[in-house]
Amino acid sequence: MGGSQRSCNRCGDLLSSEAGHCSTCGTAIPAAGHSEDAGPGTGFLDTVRLAPVTGEPGDERIVRPSLAIMFRLAVGPQSDHYAPRFMEFERIGHSMPGWNWASLWAPSAWAFYRKLWVAGFAFALWPLLAVGAFSLIEPHLGDSSITWLACAVLLIWLVPGAIASLIGDTLVWRNARRLVHEAQARTRSPQDTAKLLAKHPAIAPGSAVFLGGAAILLAGFVAWPSLQAAYADRVVRTRIAEVIAIALPLQQQVEQWTDGPKAARIPPKKQNVAVQPHTDLIDEVDVSLISGRVRVTLGPLIPELYGRSILLAPALDRFQQLWWTCVPVGIPARYLPKECRKS
Repeated sequence: MGGSQRSCNRCGDLLSSEAGHCSTCGTAIPAAGHSEDAGPGTGFLDTVRLAPVTGEPGDERIVRPSLAIMFRLAVGPQSDHYAPRFMEFERIGHSMPGWNWASLWAPSAWAFYRKLWVAGFAFALWPLLAVGAFSLIEPHLGDSSITWLACAVLLIWLVPGAIASLIGDTLVWRNARRLVHEAQARTRSPQDTAKLLAKHPAIAPGSAVFLGGAAILLAGFVAWPSLQAAYADRVVRTRIAEVIAIALPLQQQVEQWTDGPKAARIPPKKQNVAVQPHTDLIDEVDVSLISGRVRVTLGPLIPELYGRSILLAPALDRFQQLWWTCVPVGIPARYLPKECRKS
């Protein structure tokens, strides 16, 4: 190939007719009239040109077969998984999402093992951020323990693992590509590049153990107490919801007093009627025969709120329809079920 269409014997990039060195890899270009075959001080011809693929941009694709060897040396273990994908990335000019099983279960440890330091610290910090996000959505998850647990596992553990699996090949490819380019800039032949890459370990098992283990311990120390506190709050909310459900027959009776004929109504001889509950959830129930309001005092089964009350007050809307308002008395908002949060 002559004229302005010459290409570098080493990296395959196109060269101008006046170029004395390749601007990409620095390889010296033989002067006009000299052979461009491999020789001392230059690389060997390790590029091939592929015909364009239908639907893909570009006139020609240049793939260097020696890159497969370079990538294998830069990647180390599991090179059979990575090298074919990396050659495809090189052919199309960009990476693509894939699935990397090795990074799914412990993404931070995997990233440190692969010397992906930025990604490793990012995956290590994810559980800490996920706990904060979970605390915001946790009160709205309802009363199902399965839903609560599934959401916690998904957000704190599986989401970062899935992200790492989808972009894992891309992260390793970019790191391997950087290592190969740096080695090429320091050497003059593919053989020397391969020797330089082979001298440096492609993986860091010690970092995976120590840094990855520290990331897991940090997530455990921070996330576990927060999850325990969130679950304890959820248990209290569930029990308060049970208290409201137990008081439902009294609410229905009050509605009958309000809607029924006067002869069927209980005469208000006393302002309040005390109802003795048969559960440790409720300490006492008072029903106002004048206003119809039901006061429920929480029992010892909810030690955090023992002795505090919930008022269930009836009211008529503009259509004269009866509806109930839940009024917590001295109960923090984090303990309130959705029946009370909506009021």
